[in-house]
Amino acid sequence: MLSRTRQSSLGLCVSVLAVGLTGCQMGPSALKVSNAHYSDAVRIANSEQLLVNLVRLRYRDLPVFLSVSSISTQFEFNSSGSIEGDIVENVSVNSISRQFALDSSGGVSGSVGQSIGGSGARTPDSLSLGAGVSYSERPTITFSALGGEAFQKRMLGPLKVAVIALLGESGWRGDRVLRMTVEELNGLNNASRASGPTPSHSPSIRDFQEAVGLLRKLIDARLISFEYETRTDTISSPIPSSQVDGADIIAAGKAGGEFKLTEDGKGLLLTMERRVLVMRIPPESDASPEVVQLRKLLRLKPGQTRYDVVALEDSELDPFKPSQPIGELAVDTRSLMGVLYYLSNGVEPPPEHERAGLVTVTVDENGVPFSWSEVLDDLFRVRSSAWPPRNAAVAVRHRGYWFYIADDDETSKSTFLLLEQLFSLQAGEVEEQKPVLTLPVGG
Repeated sequence: MLSRTRQSSLGLCVSVLAVGLTGCQMGPSALKVSNAHYSDAVRIANSEQLLVNLVRLRYRDLPVFLSVSSISTQFEFNSSGSIEGDIVENVSVNSISRQFALDSSGGVSGSVGQSIGGSGARTPDSLSLGAGVSYSERPTITFSALGGEAFQKRMLGPLKVAVIALLGESGWRGDRVLRMTVEELNGLNNASRASGPTPSHSPSIRDFQEAVGLLRKLIDARLISFEYETRTDTISSPIPSSQVDGADIIAAGKAGGEFKLTEDGKGLLLTMERRVLVMRIPPESDASPEVVQLRKLLRLKPGQTRYDVVALEDSELDPFKPSQPIGELAVDTRSLMGVLYYLSNGVEPPPEHERAGLVTVTVDENGVPFSWSEVLDDLFRVRSSAWPPRNAAVAVRHRGYWFYIADDDETSKSTFLLLEQLFSLQAGEVEEQKPVLTLPVGG
């Protein structure tokens, strides 16, 4: 029989090894860690792709957009363990040895041997432990090139006023949104030619920036506000009640419409509600010098308290009558590609690239080089460096140089984040262009 001391020692070793093999729950921990790592990798990849495309546009290179279609991965865990040794009972006649082994499921197997001897020699016990754990991960990442007619239309079509309003409602500063997305506001030009490749001549922006600055100041002072109103539009002539059945009412409801009785009660009118963005100027704000100047710059009709914000093609603005007051805010928006081109002028190429003619150098009316920092310095800036930057929020390499947004440049980081949201909102969920690139990562 084994002594109680040896039994206790062997039991303790078996228990420790069993706990080590069965208590190591790597699966849930690996899932949490991998999820965070993949999420962070996708975020960085999207930011770098957007930044490098801005740099490409500054150099008039072709932008390319990829989306991560899917990420799948397989985890595999294996564990093994063993206990081997000789435990010898030293007695005067018999020498007994026992061997034990512990498998990965916690089972114990062993063998017993006995020999007869009378030498009385004392043989020491021997015991060894062995354990092993292996882990493997096999991720597969699928990329798709964004393209096709639907994607191009979203990239090249003008942004809707509702999209601009949505960005403003979500908490973004109104002047930041307007400067990025609007080419003209009631005839005031906001570097409209910068919605394409970098123009050779300096833009006209002074009056627009003054008006946008006044808007921000008046909103902060609560002297004006932007809000939505619900309007009901009649979209049909009177229809005899006998010609409208239940199916027509259901179909109208699905399309967002509603039938209402005419004033004489003899017929029905098909109506539809719509939300309208309105700039409201309370009567008590009329005396403000800033309000007076804003009305002057935007050619707004005096005395009105509400001005609808509408797309240029739906407005009463007549470009051939520049002095005629209007009762709306007519907005001519950029396309998403126009926004990208506009912000690409905030990329600062190295001087040698300008001298080599790799980028367009804009000049003013006197032929003096024009700095786009006059337009974008307080909105967006991308620096360049021959060496990897140390303080970059996001950085990419192009044509032998590093281009980056400084981590302490909160204004540029905010504009870049707004651009990422706008891109996701405008270009997301569109037809993907083949081919699809699938990359297996790892072994």
